[in-house]
Amino acid sequence: MYFITNDRDKNEYKKLGKLRIQTTLHPGFTLILLGFCMIFLILSAWNFNNTLNRTITSHVFYLNSRQPLLHTVSDKFLSFGLDTSLLRDMKSLPIKDNKFINLARHLAPAYVRIGGTSADCLHFNQTTQIISEEIISPVDGQDISNFTINGMDFENLYKFATESKLRMIFDLNVLIRADNGSWDDINVKNIISFAKNKNMKLDWQLGNEPNSFHHVFNRNVSAIQLAHDYHQLRQLLNEVGYNESLLVGPEVNHVGDTNHMGEYYAKTFLENDKNSVNYVTWHQYYLNGREAQLIDFTNLSTFNYLPKQIKSMQEAIKSSGELIPMWLSETSTAYGGGAPELSDRFVAGFLWLDKLGYSAIAGLNVVTRQSLFGGNYAMIGPDLMPNPDWWVSVIYKKFVSEKVLRLSTSLEYLRFYAHCTPKKAWIGKVSAITVYGSNLANFSVPISIQGIPIFHRNAKAFLYVLTSDSLQSRTIKLNEEILKLQSNGNLPSFQPIVFEPTQQITLPPYSMVFIVIHGAKVPVCYI
Repeated sequence: MYFITNDRDKNEYKKLGKLRIQTTLHPGFTLILLGFCMIFLILSAWNFNNTLNRTITSHVFYLNSRQPLLHTVSDKFLSFGLDTSLLRDMKSLPIKDNKFINLARHLAPAYVRIGGTSADCLHFNQTTQIISEEIISPVDGQDISNFTINGMDFENLYKFATESKLRMIFDLNVLIRADNGSWDDINVKNIISFAKNKNMKLDWQLGNEPNSFHHVFNRNVSAIQLAHDYHQLRQLLNEVGYNESLLVGPEVNHVGDTNHMGEYYAKTFLENDKNSVNYVTWHQYYLNGREAQLIDFTNLSTFNYLPKQIKSMQEAIKSSGELIPMWLSETSTAYGGGAPELSDRFVAGFLWLDKLGYSAIAGLNVVTRQSLFGGNYAMIGPDLMPNPDWWVSVIYKKFVSEKVLRLSTSLEYLRFYAHCTPKKAWIGKVSAITVYGSNLANFSVPISIQGIPIFHRNAKAFLYVLTSDSLQSRTIKLNEEILKLQSNGNLPSFQPIVFEPTQQITLPPYSMVFIVIHGAKVPVCYI
């Protein structure tokens, strides 16, 4: 017997506010309770009836245990970025701080992408400092003046990545150009040669949101020209010895807009790319950080925007004649640095978790969160304390593997997905599956999971429910306990609610949930 009898029942089944597991009540108590309920219904039927009906109706998730894997994503599927603008003030970037390194390490394995608008302002020079007056972009108010980092700055970035057990992706400047418009690669050669001489292992991008250069920099680089530039960079990387390094692009934005500017640029780029890129990359945001309101973060129309964008980009790639998988190489809830007191609060977790789930079933290989640090969408605050999305990401990493399953569900406000559980989270070397997602309703919803045979009659399911006292809170609770790091920086023990795999549970309003079914007999998860 791989799963020992639970000896923590009194703790595991403790009172959890609105979190409930279906049980059998004493008949006498049931009659009394029924009487109170009837009185309450009579008094408030005119405004409570619909909600009550919703609460009573149980929703069934169905997972076909014999299904093949839907997709296998990267082991670095959940990744994140540090905006290049942070490199303008290296002294304020806490990449040498052990606490910051520890927080990043808890999210490994992952890519850390050093990129953003300022990537196309960055020069690498170990001796000469570029001095430029501040130039403000008319689009988003960013500083778009040229600046310099030196070799030590670059080494410190790389050291942070390696100490955090991350793989660095560095976004190179494509706007250093000759008078005839061709790309001047001398500065990039200096960076690449420096990195190779230091035996650095990393991956590369070239340019950031090139289809928006006209609006941001009042300059233009066509998709055809950028494709030639990427081919030039690929040859350079191969010559220097980075032939095994990834090169990803073209880093377009405005995907899903009415004029499909991003898709058209990407399509033209791929038609002229000469197989230089390993992955097609694009940027995705739901909202404008200056205009977003709380209601937008739970509005179903906001969630439904991502599937439309992904489908539109998939069609653009297909029409180019190429079959190259996609990355979301920069993405968050709201652009412009995020929405204040929203993008770094509990409510942002719903869009983040749903993005991870939907992107995986859609076949995207990597999703790169903007950002680890800096801005209103940061996973780590300026006080080096983790924000709710950091905790959501840590728990995702712990219980969700790269093996994607198909889960049958029908209610839009229950947005759930299924993966095999990582082997490190198995019990007794017996496989498991993880069902995860969100209840976006403002009422409780009973659910059950069907279609999954189990290995042993003593198999159990572990329930982890994330809630908060306020949608705009910076704290997050797991099974009603506030999540905090231990004093030594280690993760706390994530204590589950233990229940039978076939048992019905009731999800609290506005909650994120991870259900790990240990002993689930799903062949693709233990092959």
